[in-house]
Amino acid sequence: MRGLFMSTIEQVALLAKVSVATVSRVVNNSAYVSEATRERVEQAIKKLNYQPNALGKLLRKETTSMVLILLHSVDNPFFATIVQGIEKVAHENDYNVLICNTYGDTEREQHYLKMLRNHLVDGVVFISNTCTSDEINYLNATFPVVQVVEYLTDIDAAHYSIDFYQAGRDLMDILYKNGHRSIGFVHTGSTEIVSSKEKFRAYKDFMKERRLPLITNYPDECLFGYANAKKIAGDLLDKHPKTTAFFATSDLLACGIIDELNFRGKSVPKDAMVVGFDNTSYAYVGKPNITSVELNSFQLGAMAMEYLMSKIKNKPVAHNNKCLIPYQIIERESTKKDSR
Repeated sequence: MRGLFMSTIEQVALLAKVSVATVSRVVNNSAYVSEATRERVEQAIKKLNYQPNALGKLLRKETTSMVLILLHSVDNPFFATIVQGIEKVAHENDYNVLICNTYGDTEREQHYLKMLRNHLVDGVVFISNTCTSDEINYLNATFPVVQVVEYLTDIDAAHYSIDFYQAGRDLMDILYKNGHRSIGFVHTGSTEIVSSKEKFRAYKDFMKERRLPLITNYPDECLFGYANAKKIAGDLLDKHPKTTAFFATSDLLACGIIDELNFRGKSVPKDAMVVGFDNTSYAYVGKPNITSVELNSFQLGAMAMEYLMSKIKNKPVAHNNKCLIPYQIIERESTKKDSR
């Protein structure tokens, strides 16, 4: 019958013939206990299958050894790789991570942030968020906070990302050097995040500098995804049938655009060229492979977590807390004229 009930610390103390305080010292290894007494307590713990209350131990510690990760959805392979980088550094520091999908829902995000405010986690990594600048500044003044990839520019909180503007111009340069002048820009999802704003600014500046017309659905918002990208590409081609190239703000959207081009009898890259962003598996699993931007997402996650651990442990930060790391343009079949 004993297996049906949870043993208590009092039962361990009774069996070992010691005080409850002595059992607590053995369990938490918090003070000296003679070897003979320690052995008696450990035998009693084993015999009774006693499991110390984990929450109680946490409440007695100054830290929880847990950090909160907030992101839109771990289904996105780009976000998943960032999380892997975070987890690696967390594991090296004997920390655990709590991954919470917000799906862009403000109420859900605020619900998870209560854990930070209630000190149930030691810090938070924002991979995406719906918080205002004032909210993040408030959190950052009290708790260790770091932003990855997407970040608010008018706050003091640390961030690790890339130069989306320059990366966008580099992609446009590839299309332009391949002779394209009628270039479309396809975007889905939020227009309020820094990556969206900077990619579009790169496209707009590049086209205006060359007195070329803008062909885009931006800033109209629609749900992120393949099907919407396919529809947007179709709408743009209906309005601008001479469009010969597309800048997609993600690899998944690039796949949708290529599908629409193929549906219309256009071959990529022979009849039209397409570039994507993030260098996820979507960029290289299909045909043609898609030219994209490698953001070194694993490194971004690792650097963000290294910063967070430094703040939690009150140690010097190893690198700049507002850092844009190098990216790489990966050219593939979707922008190579000799590809078939």
